[in-house]
Amino acid sequence: MITIQSILSRLTKAVSGTEKMLYTEPELSKFAEFYLDKWDENTSEDVIAESFTDFWWNTDKACRRCSECGKLMRAGYCADMGVAYYCSDECLHSDFTDEEWAEECENNDQSYYTEW
Repeated sequence: MITIQSILSRLTKAVSGTEKMLYTEPELSKFAEFYLDKWDENTSEDVIAESFTDFWWNTDKACRRCSECGKLMRAGYCADMGVAYYCSDECLHSDFTDEEWAEECENNDQSYYTEW
């Protein structure tokens, strides 16, 4: 049987502990409790991390997950309406140079820097 601690431990691994910078312990427990009867010990860290962003999507606590490093973020780069997210210049530059990003933003109004 999966436990709240198991869910939160795998979330921490997947997002490098960034959930603790953005959410309180009661909020993290609320998320884990929601999935207790839906997951088992074979549920992957990535499924848990992606479910975490979905859980908070339409709330005042929304976040995204960096496509490059996996960290959670409340501000960053959004490429092509969410095809990819980047939490920092370093992560953005794994796929775009400064010139390529400027061109992407100029040609695609769905690519931008924002806060959620």
